[in-house]
Amino acid sequence: MTRTHRYALAGLVCGALVVPLTLGSASAAPDEGGGTQATAATGAVPAAAPAPQAPAWQLLHSENFSRPLDPNRTPWTRETYNQPFDTIMEDNGKWYRNDYGPAWDTAFNSFATYRKEFKVGDGGWLTASLSARDWNKDGQIEKPPSITNGRAGGRTVAQLKVPDHTGGAIFRPTQALPDQYRIEYRLKTLDFGGKRNGTIDYGNRINGYSKDGCKTQHPWGEGSDSPGWEGDASAPYCEWQDVRAGRYGYNGFHYLSIVDFANPAPRNNHFWHYRRKVLMDSFAQHPDRVGTGTGGRVCNSGTNTYYDYKDSSFNTVNMWISGLPNWNPGRGGLAGNSQWFMTSCSGGVAEQQLSSAAELQPELMPNQDYVFAIERDATGYTLEASGNFARAGQKTLRFHRPFIVDNKPIWHYNVKASEYDGRFNNTLTQNDYNGSATWPNQWPAGSAYPDSFVIGDLYTNVYEGSASLTDIKMYVPRTAKK
Repeated sequence: MTRTHRYALAGLVCGALVVPLTLGSASAAPDEGGGTQATAATGAVPAAAPAPQAPAWQLLHSENFSRPLDPNRTPWTRETYNQPFDTIMEDNGKWYRNDYGPAWDTAFNSFATYRKEFKVGDGGWLTASLSARDWNKDGQIEKPPSITNGRAGGRTVAQLKVPDHTGGAIFRPTQALPDQYRIEYRLKTLDFGGKRNGTIDYGNRINGYSKDGCKTQHPWGEGSDSPGWEGDASAPYCEWQDVRAGRYGYNGFHYLSIVDFANPAPRNNHFWHYRRKVLMDSFAQHPDRVGTGTGGRVCNSGTNTYYDYKDSSFNTVNMWISGLPNWNPGRGGLAGNSQWFMTSCSGGVAEQQLSSAAELQPELMPNQDYVFAIERDATGYTLEASGNFARAGQKTLRFHRPFIVDNKPIWHYNVKASEYDGRFNNTLTQNDYNGSATWPNQWPAGSAYPDSFVIGDLYTNVYEGSASLTDIKMYVPRTAKK
């Protein structure tokens, strides 16, 4: 019998304020090889209070990938899930089993996952982390992802290649980040979907995906009551939600994200919707997903006016924060945090409506590149994106968001227990078709959530393509000891 599809929105109906940084209110990039100085967008926008003074930064680490990556040729090892991060939406999490039932175990065990990590940079301060799927469990990875040396635009780069959407490839810090920091890098090329020359069908690919075979979210669907499939975990692989077209057709890339635990590695996409603090990402929707709607909106920071996502090249930049989750998503739904998007068009006010802050121009790359940065200071996080954006031209967009505004927090913002008093603690509850569970103390007093950054393709059931980047830099406050 076909289920009645009810799309479960994991969202908190409230707002969150952000303060845009301007030349007069904060120091922007560091003066030791950092990004360009921030400029205020033109046009009338809502007034915002001055942002706090940002720290003066000093360079701690810098990596330009001139040295060989993975010189020892680290082997792939099979993931056993003996040490899962949590029991919720980790790859083998209870949430899926409680929703889909015993058939989900069969789907999950139909393939094997392999992982590979190697250190990069001075003292091994960076880690490259990859994940791949062995479809028939014969010990051979059919389409392994890779992170290798290369050149682009006259620069040495790291090349990230994910030839199948079930793979993942990221950079992360080897150790948790300090209390205050600035992370930045240069993106030289990007090919994870979006249009080229006005079409998503290019290079024998559709929205960045190869045209070979089926490509679905199996075995981590959007939830049994979400559209795009029948919600039956016993269905063949090709009958799960399609990532290449249809209601859940999209590609993407994490330009730079801050997550709430150490040693992140690629996992299923739903896991990450409960683990991120702040982020900048690409969300290249297929026209089927946009449908008759707008697909969201994009800010032209040159005029501070919005235009419809459907009128863009789909190569946009989302700059946003994660808020509190829906603590009881309901049957057939998923656990996930509320999402608040920041643009200069809103004067830096974070809004629940999907709103991109800018639109990239991949055709200009690698001769022109984009710089992405995130800072954490004593008061909050700053997100920054610089480059030659479509319609707006050369811009540096910076938005500072305090940890708590009007009793609305950035999820798991505290890297030390002393930064938080427990006021947002709650129990995550699941009452589903095939089981129930509760996970108490999701943010208790005395807890701490170390920051880690992630660059690349985090997801092991969606996203496919390639990118290259260079000059990953880490700064700390000038008074801090190296």
